[in-house]
Amino acid sequence: MKEKRVLMLGVYNIEDYSRGRILYKGLKANNVKTSIFLARNKNKYLKIFKRILRKDFEILLVTGKFVLVLSWLLKFLHKKKIIFDAFISDYDNLVNDRKLIKKNSLKAKLLWLGDKYSCKLADKTILDTKEHINYFVREFKSNKNKFKEIYIGADEEIFKPIKIKKDKKNFIVSFHGCFIPLQGIEYIIKSAKLLEKDKEIKFEIIGAGQTFKEMTNLSKNLNITNIDFLGFIEINKLPKIIARGDVCLGIFGNTEKTQKVIPNKAFEIIAMKKPLITSYTPAINEFFTNEKNCILCKVADEKEIAKSIIKLKDNLKLRESISLEGYNLFSKKGSYKKIGKALKEELNKLY
Repeated sequence: MKEKRVLMLGVYNIEDYSRGRILYKGLKANNVKTSIFLARNKNKYLKIFKRILRKDFEILLVTGKFVLVLSWLLKFLHKKKIIFDAFISDYDNLVNDRKLIKKNSLKAKLLWLGDKYSCKLADKTILDTKEHINYFVREFKSNKNKFKEIYIGADEEIFKPIKIKKDKKNFIVSFHGCFIPLQGIEYIIKSAKLLEKDKEIKFEIIGAGQTFKEMTNLSKNLNITNIDFLGFIEINKLPKIIARGDVCLGIFGNTEKTQKVIPNKAFEIIAMKKPLITSYTPAINEFFTNEKNCILCKVADEKEIAKSIIKLKDNLKLRESISLEGYNLFSKKGSYKKIGKALKEELNKLY
C-alpha cells in the first residue's frame, strides 16, 4: 500500500499553538510523510486555496473552521480525506465557559451552528477527550462514529525533568496557565489564604489573561502574603520556573468545560516529573488515577486544594511516587511520539 501523505493546514503560529506543534512533531516522529502549511496575515485564505490545489497529499489535517470549509469546498478537485482538529467547541468555550458572548445572541447561535456543521464536513473530527466527544454528540446531535479522541499531550523536548538547586526554606506550589474561568484560579488564591499560617508554603502563579486583574484584586482584598504573580513567561523559559515547584496545580473551575478537558498544563507537569494536584472530573478520570499518578480533589473547593497540598507536603514518599508514576504515564501515553502514534492509527483507518 502506498504511503499516505498528510498536509496540515491552518492559520496559527506553530510556536504559540501547542496542539498543532505536537500533532506535527508526533506524525513526523512516527514516520508519517507530513507537510505543514500555515498561512498568516494578508491573503491567508487565498494562500491556503492555492496550496490545496497542488494536490500532493492523500489526507488533509485542518485546524480552523474557515480552513475546513475551504478544504471541503475544494474536495471536488482534490478528492482526498479531511480530518478536522476541532480541539474544543467554540460555542462552549466563548458562551458557556468564558461568557464573552451572550447565550441567546446571534453570535452565540452562529457559533453553535459552526460547531454543529463543521463536524459534518470532515471525514473524521478529532477532539481532546472522550468527554468532549460526548458533549458534541449530546449538544449538536453529532455522529459519535465520526469522532476520535486524541489527547493534547506535551512537547517532551521542551517539558522534561530538570534538576535545579531547590529552595530548602520554602515549599513552592506552582501554577501556570491562562486566566480563564475553567482554571479556577480564585480557588487557588483562597487555598493560599487558608495555608498562610504555614510560613514555608509559597505560591507562584504564572500567566495572564481574561481574569488576571480580577484575580490579583482578589488576592489584594484578602491581604494574601504568600502568592507571587509572575505574569506571562515565554514557553522556552517556563520549564525552569515550573521546576522550582514542589507540587504543581491543574484546573479547579466550576464550569462545564472543566469537566470535559485535560489541560495542556497537566501533561506538561507530569512530563517534568512533578506531582500534580487537579480536580476530579470525567475527562481527568479518562487518563489519571487518584493517589497513583496525581492527587484529585473536588472541583471549586479551596479547602480540598489546601488539604491536598498539605498531604503532599507532609509525605515525601507519596510525592516521589506520584511524580514517578505521572512521568511513566506521560511516557506511555502523553508524549508527542505517543500522540502521533495514536493519530497515525486513526489516519490508517481512513483508507
